[in-house]
Amino acid sequence: MLCVARVSRLYYPTLSLVSKSFRSLVSSPELYKTRSLFGFTESCLYVCFTKDLWYTLCRKPDKTLKSGSSGYALARVPVPNSPLWHCRNMVAVGSNIYNIAFPRSLNVLPRVSILDCKSHSWIEAPSLPVELHSFSASVVDHKIYVAGFDHRLMKNSFEVFDTQTRVWDSLSTSNTSAEREEMFIKKAISIDGKFHVVTDKEVLAYDPKLAKWDMVGRGMRELMYSEAYCVIGNVLYYAKEGVFKWYDTERRTWRDLQGLVGLPKITRHREFIRLGDYGGKMVVFWVHVIWTYYKKIWCAEISLERRPDTSEIWGKVEWFDQLRKININFQVEKVLSTTL
Repeated sequence: MLCVARVSRLYYPTLSLVSKSFRSLVSSPELYKTRSLFGFTESCLYVCFTKDLWYTLCRKPDKTLKSGSSGYALARVPVPNSPLWHCRNMVAVGSNIYNIAFPRSLNVLPRVSILDCKSHSWIEAPSLPVELHSFSASVVDHKIYVAGFDHRLMKNSFEVFDTQTRVWDSLSTSNTSAEREEMFIKKAISIDGKFHVVTDKEVLAYDPKLAKWDMVGRGMRELMYSEAYCVIGNVLYYAKEGVFKWYDTERRTWRDLQGLVGLPKITRHREFIRLGDYGGKMVVFWVHVIWTYYKKIWCAEISLERRPDTSEIWGKVEWFDQLRKININFQVEKVLSTTL
């Protein structure tokens, strides 16, 4: 078992094809305990598609590589009995992916399910205690913060889920602008250990250590119009029409990500762009549509460097490649990084 524990998890999809015993081994709890004990844990990338499809980034066997290939591919993940879900409200904490599902009718609490990425099985968790039908979630210190609108009470609601105790609690918003009913919550992200709520009017930040809300300006509101964003190394990045930017929290403004030499041009004519944090590097997914037939899923891995002399952030393209072809009706919804 120790020999397999030393192997990068990028090769586990291939190992699972060798035999039933290997397939059982790479999903056994004992293997992951060994990986954790000897310090072999690593970031593992999961990609959520529409139509209840899950894939993970993997390495191809060397003998199958073609000239110029990056060696990476997307391997299908067998996830049985998936609950009703919406990928945009999924967050990753440790080795688990948490899904807070939009209810399909009134008077129904949003269900919470946990995908155990070791065994690829779903576990039910306590439902969100407030009837929210529009909300966004983010993670601070292994706790999931949810911001949304309570249609029953007609007010904004802010809840927090402790992933260790699996208990929900409410955040106080008394005497703060977070109480305002007319604010429509667009996004929730976490930077500097604070839970940021992007609304159509302003941006609020909640500090869990001080239990305090603050207004942090409106500069981050540009994020409202993009689904291609992620936080890496405590920096918020987003992409729009092929332009990559990062948010300078000191100047409270968006700045261009420099470098990116060799990255293919990704224009607004592409169907989507999705970003993700992959062990401190940025992964970018985009699609090339072959109309009436299929879509080609492309990915690039970009290392990031902040240069102290100019305070700029530069991106270096490590590799990019076509990873898979999928049905014309499918698309990438969410890119999530777990630790296994």
